[in-house]
Amino acid sequence: MAGCERNPSSPWNPARPAQVTPEEYEQEVVTWLKEAGLSLDSFKVQHRSHIAGSGGDYELDAVAEFSVLRGARVLVLVECKRNSRPVEREQVLVLESKRVEVGAHKAMIFSTGGFQSGALQYAGSRGIATVTFLDGRFLYETRGRMPASPPPWVILPRFAAMMLREKDKQIMCSGIGGSDDSLREWITTAPPTSKS
Repeated sequence: MAGCERNPSSPWNPARPAQVTPEEYEQEVVTWLKEAGLSLDSFKVQHRSHIAGSGGDYELDAVAEFSVLRGARVLVLVECKRNSRPVEREQVLVLESKRVEVGAHKAMIFSTGGFQSGALQYAGSRGIATVTFLDGRFLYETRGRMPASPPPWVILPRFAAMMLREKDKQIMCSGIGGSDDSLREWITTAPPTSKS
């Protein structure tokens, strides 16, 4: 059941990253974003988008854009990190710098390896969404000892995602998709105020 166990030193992270090609990974993220933005005005997602900043041109894994208040444009930068290790604070700092430089309102980072707690703390202080990309079998849990794999009658998606955030020194996890969709909620929440 490779890719499904939790990391013993940071149980909010998978022990091993999901086995996914870069193209599959980015396409799945784009699909989730499109589903999350269905109810928004003029919502669109562009995969592998170039965007100009004051210091030059950046290629991002995805850029989402939508309108609020009858035409105000909201820009969301999306990075997909295909790592075997958890994302570190420095990688979130780089994304925040890009967000500021291009004048985007929001940013989010997806990771196959999860996130270090310092990365989650910094991302939370800047309103950056942190999402772990998972093998769908990661969602399967039992009360007792976990079996080697889910029974054949359990239908799980090939891939899943959990939005993570640090709150009061605890890591909070919520799923993406279905009726309790934290991605849709994050997208539709007003961007945070700028912090110096």
